[in-house]
Amino acid sequence: MTPLRIASDSLWTDINAAYGRSGGAYRLHCLAPEGDTLLTIQRVLGPDCDGVLYIGKAKSYLSRVIGLKKGLSPTHKSEPHIGGRRYWHDRHESLRKAFPYERLCVTFEPAADPRGKENELLNAYCTKFGEAPPLNNIG
Repeated sequence: MTPLRIASDSLWTDINAAYGRSGGAYRLHCLAPEGDTLLTIQRVLGPDCDGVLYIGKAKSYLSRVIGLKKGLSPTHKSEPHIGGRRYWHDRHESLRKAFPYERLCVTFEPAADPRGKENELLNAYCTKFGEAPPLNNIG
């Protein structure tokens, strides 16, 4: 699992090189301040050492994850991606401070059935931590 930084200018190129037009599930994380490891997030049933903020699905990583990037960007603020809308909601300034855009990154779980893989990952996460990832859970 090699995370790709959301803020990277080469995100599109990196996704294209690794996955082409394929898809599956993906996870949004935040890197620790040192920038080398994923930030651990305390959850109800214990620490999430992978720091998962959101689990999503994509028929094509190129279009969906770039949509997520636009939705999370402080300069673009595109509306379509639910994770971006939740990240920028007025009530969640503290969440943005804790997980700054510059440290957000994404990992990928390629799958022929993106919806099935997303459900599998969300169910496993909820079972392990007793709750959904923050941006899947926030209204």
